[in-house]
Amino acid sequence: MLFVKTGGSGTACTQSSPCGLQTALGQAAGGDTIYIASGVYTGAGGAVITVTESITLYGGWDGASSGPVVRDPAAHPTTLDGEDQRRVVYIESNTGPTLDGFIVTRGHGAFSGGGIYAKGASPVIRNNQIISNTAAGDGGAIFINGGSAQIVGNEIRDNAATWAGGLRIINNAQVAIVGNEIISNVASISGGGINLECCGGSTPFIAQNLIAYNQGTNHGGGVLIQSTSASLENNILVSNQAGEGAGVWLQGSASYPASGTLVHNTLVGRAGGDEAVFLDPYVTAVLTNNILTGHSIGIANAAPFSSTISATHNLFWDGSDPFIGTNAVLADPLLDGTFHLLAGSPAINAGTPTSVTIDFDGYPRPAGLLPDIGADEVQIVVYLPLVTRAYP
Repeated sequence: MLFVKTGGSGTACTQSSPCGLQTALGQAAGGDTIYIASGVYTGAGGAVITVTESITLYGGWDGASSGPVVRDPAAHPTTLDGEDQRRVVYIESNTGPTLDGFIVTRGHGAFSGGGIYAKGASPVIRNNQIISNTAAGDGGAIFINGGSAQIVGNEIRDNAATWAGGLRIINNAQVAIVGNEIISNVASISGGGINLECCGGSTPFIAQNLIAYNQGTNHGGGVLIQSTSASLENNILVSNQAGEGAGVWLQGSASYPASGTLVHNTLVGRAGGDEAVFLDPYVTAVLTNNILTGHSIGIANAAPFSSTISATHNLFWDGSDPFIGTNAVLADPLLDGTFHLLAGSPAINAGTPTSVTIDFDGYPRPAGLLPDIGADEVQIVVYLPLVTRAYP
């Protein structure tokens, strides 16, 4: 284990004599763990930190010079600051590092990946706040080019780029994007929250995320799927905005068609603005047990000659819905302020069985005889009668 503090001057990077961040990175070998104390860490050159080994970096260390190693990123915030001059984290190829518990901010990518950039690597990006980063090209917050990635439990907010203000995933990267808050990211062209592209060799898994208030000026406010496949489960998409496809936009080509499987998602529009799901040519879309409400159109198929939609047991409300598929529910879903189902919602027990066994919050599904439509599964609480016993 190696230990880092701001102003650390140790050379062995021990708990009692921590070193500087660059010193620890220079000493770390594959399998090592670096604990980094609270403070603001900046850098020089192209990135605040460059990761060249499969190591674990933990933010939020309390800095104690002895005793058990304690970390709490909320109580001891550890900030990696690009100062709007450089990328924050660069991950070299053929590595599998873990980045956990940091504030990654004010990064700038001259082209791609203002916050975090990985090409041909397999990072785990977990429990971080990735906020206010920019890229001149792709991926304001995160850019993943090939390889694989687990992006879990992060707050990804207020990032901006030309393509994909939040996350840009390309070249068949095998990614799981789970349990994140992806909020208020902006793409000046397309792909406000998440942009997945090219070329049919992987199926990114996107589950249990809150994807809200993102903007893709042309296409794909929440999620943009281009010439690849993707699976979306148990996501809540709220008030995303785009010229086409405010919630999800799919687009393929004859050589590289696109496909999207949407199961148990809740898509809430901006009081009549934009489409929930928009299909361009060469697309196959399967929608099951989703809520689509508050959009101008629920499902828009711009090219029926080359795209295929299969939809069943979805709920549509407050928009024009030229295509509803089979077993649709046309009623107000009765959502609360967190976009969960209220008692009496017509979505309760109205879905069809699928392989999805949990909901947005991780609770089991179905709770009743049939699953609920949307990302939320209303849990059934059984109160047993109170039994008293008299003792002699």
